[in-house]
Amino acid sequence: MDTYTQKEIVKDKNSLERFLTAYIYTLPTNDLGFAAKAASDYDFSMLDELCTASKSPYELRNGSEKLCARFLKAEKMLGEFQRLERYFAKISSGECLGHHCIAVGLFIADTNTDIMTGLEMYCYSLLSSMVNHAVKLVPLRQLDGQAALSDAMKLIPNAAEKAMSSPEDELGISGFGFDLRSMEHEKLYSRIYIS
Repeated sequence: MDTYTQKEIVKDKNSLERFLTAYIYTLPTNDLGFAAKAASDYDFSMLDELCTASKSPYELRNGSEKLCARFLKAEKMLGEFQRLERYFAKISSGECLGHHCIAVGLFIADTNTDIMTGLEMYCYSLLSSMVNHAVKLVPLRQLDGQAALSDAMKLIPNAAEKAMSSPEDELGISGFGFDLRSMEHEKLYSRIYIS
């Protein structure tokens, strides 16, 4: 979001709405898709490898890895989750890098949460984070951010359905504009958030 606001691509409520629409369009074959496959008991080692390969920008890989580590640490304190524990073991041994979206999917499965509900909540958290950053960076009125988020929320069920039905070989195929902005973000003069 730093890059998008500094380039004045996101500069008001309307441009934030366009950004969120574009962002949510990419999610079914990116983080939301990986979470859906992990929640559906796909081989998480294969998903981890594919997710690592699809995150070209260093900050996206690194950020995903750090969020995963924090998520696993928090969940470990809340109880025992078999899939997450196996993922943590593979990360600890160096067999997997560790990605937040995969950990979220495994958590959905471990808690026997309805997959669609879990994916919708995960998608909301991603969008909410983007809006929170935009409100602070542009800056925007909180009401404008909430209105943009409210409009984007209408797209969440469709994105979750697409994530569930996206074929494995389509994971990681979209989001090149976001990748380029993330690469630019690595070299920004001033940065507030990681990609």
